[in-house]
Amino acid sequence: MGVLSPTLVIGIAILYGCLKYLVERATFLAYPWCDHPTRCFNYAEELLASLDRGVEPCDNLYEHVCARWDRLHPAMASGQFSLLQGRISAFTFGLLEQSPRTLKSDSVRKSVIAYQFCRKVHDQQRDDLKVLFDVFKKFNVVWPSLTLPSDLDVMNFLLGLSLDYGLATPFLLTLQPYLKTDKRYGLTLEFSFPDHNETFQESIVHGCIPSIAPSIRKDTASKMARRVQSVFQDLFTIILTLFPTGRVIRNYSTIEDLASGLSEPADLSGWLNAINKHLPPDRVIDKDEYVYAFSNSSVLLGELLRSTKASDYVDLVLFGGWTMILQLYTGASYPLMKCFHGTHTIVRSAIGCLAFANEMAPYALGRLLSDGLRLSEAIAAAGQTWSVLRDSTKRNFANLSWMDESTAAGAAEHVERLIAVVSMPAHLRSDAALDEFYDYLPKFSQPFLASYLDALGRRLDKYKRLLRPNASVIVHREDIALPMVIVNAYYMPVNHLMVIPTAIVAPPFVTLSMPEAVNYGAMGKVLGHELSHSFDPRLSNASRTGDAITWWSRGSYDNFTRLLSCVHDQLLEYTGSAVHARSALSETFADTAGTQKARLAYETLPPNRGSLGYTQEQLFFVASCFEFCSRNAYDYRQMGLYPAVALRCNLPAANEPRFAAAFRCSEGAALNPAKRCNFH
Repeated sequence: MGVLSPTLVIGIAILYGCLKYLVERATFLAYPWCDHPTRCFNYAEELLASLDRGVEPCDNLYEHVCARWDRLHPAMASGQFSLLQGRISAFTFGLLEQSPRTLKSDSVRKSVIAYQFCRKVHDQQRDDLKVLFDVFKKFNVVWPSLTLPSDLDVMNFLLGLSLDYGLATPFLLTLQPYLKTDKRYGLTLEFSFPDHNETFQESIVHGCIPSIAPSIRKDTASKMARRVQSVFQDLFTIILTLFPTGRVIRNYSTIEDLASGLSEPADLSGWLNAINKHLPPDRVIDKDEYVYAFSNSSVLLGELLRSTKASDYVDLVLFGGWTMILQLYTGASYPLMKCFHGTHTIVRSAIGCLAFANEMAPYALGRLLSDGLRLSEAIAAAGQTWSVLRDSTKRNFANLSWMDESTAAGAAEHVERLIAVVSMPAHLRSDAALDEFYDYLPKFSQPFLASYLDALGRRLDKYKRLLRPNASVIVHREDIALPMVIVNAYYMPVNHLMVIPTAIVAPPFVTLSMPEAVNYGAMGKVLGHELSHSFDPRLSNASRTGDAITWWSRGSYDNFTRLLSCVHDQLLEYTGSAVHARSALSETFADTAGTQKARLAYETLPPNRGSLGYTQEQLFFVASCFEFCSRNAYDYRQMGLYPAVALRCNLPAANEPRFAAAFRCSEGAALNPAKRCNFH
């Protein structure tokens, strides 16, 4: 083969660059794209371009507001949520690639450094899995292997790795604020089921084990792969049996309760020995210690041990090791990235390293994003909207004809006790408080995996000391790993937390360029939706201590369930699917009740002229719909938890009599029904 001259190479490069520029320019002209989460969203322009004023809002609010939205964004996103998520992700990755020297907060700076060291695993094609294998050796395990030492303590392997290093085996025994007192930390048992089932397929395990252990023979690798897949399949079957709906309920159980009915090695002594071995001598626990665990956790553990006992737990350790490698490979092994993802390793590396940074210090990432986007005013606006919505909702309970006085008082107290995290817990808003909270972050260096495990270990050591109350330390129940760079909002039952991540405090959910009615319609609906989830019968039957309670009177509860049946019947009428009406009832209820709560808050606003040809009140309802614009708005999954997007606009509007009044809907119009499901 001949050698190309430098001049020819440079010429080809210039030609390629010119062609690339022309193609990108033509693409941009056809589909203009801007990826800044706030600068690239002019609320008024986006809304006007999305509207179809030829559609009567009284007939179909969604089509009136969102008819042309998909033409604005034909290929970039499936909806407003995913559009903003794409922009937030791109912006966050850009922030994480910047020099950390200019960052004021030590924890934010260390988070950026951690991400950058993690990314070097890919860029420098490093393989640092030896760090993990050295950890395994501390637990008397050489991995991968088809034999185990006769004196292996299986429970120590399953629980100790998580207690010392934060690794799911796939069981994860860790520490979180103890909800019964809010004065110390307590044990929490979780289960990490893999997201990517294909990575447990025999062919993939067989093909990638040599990337981990090149000396392994092909026939040995094949045996290991079959065993890993077999445990995965057994586990998958067990989980489907124990959790047929996919819904996991968590509650407090004592160690003795968890061990009840289990045989060695998972009996009571097995649990206590495996746990206390990894606690400070003055913090050891006994059989009466409470663990915040998912329902059927002991059954799942027992079935997993039973199914792998025939192999003397070799299969369990093989599966557990593979599970941990899947958690860590993007920060530990370029060869595995190459084996799993082929030519798409760069994206996988970036996503994985962001996940590591989020696991170590999620609020620090939230601060990085909020400072980078200058969201302080938007966060304050969202917080103000929440304060008004909370107080308006509490006042409204006393005026509800279907709720008696005692229930109204209990409902108001329920709202008052809810903790709202809007971008950042209130006690962590200063750099000093944030840095003290994340004081376990080490000075990062290579190998990244060693620094990462060091960070998790130091965090666990800090929390182990708090297994007993410490008068000098205030424990907050929101001091848990809550991701702040996702465009979503959620309610956590028992914890009684409502979380509004930093990423969603941006247009179209919060905007400073429009009248306040827009924020009350958009973010107000999000806040009202999550608050309404706290009243869901399935989620509101436990107190902040994790104990079963009810503040409902029988009569008020019966009235509430009749209103839920009303929503169910509406969903059934629209879809014709009884299955979907049941599966999507919780989210549909939260949409309707949440919009009504937001409307209560809106009533506190002073009169305003409105904007864009809408009155102030019309703008409230338009904004509550605009945030749901998407493609395929009438699609839904039969067993899906969410109704079709169009219904997330239309049903709440139909159930709000002030919508019909605002748009002067005629009697008999689709969104002016004779019967409404009115929670407020």
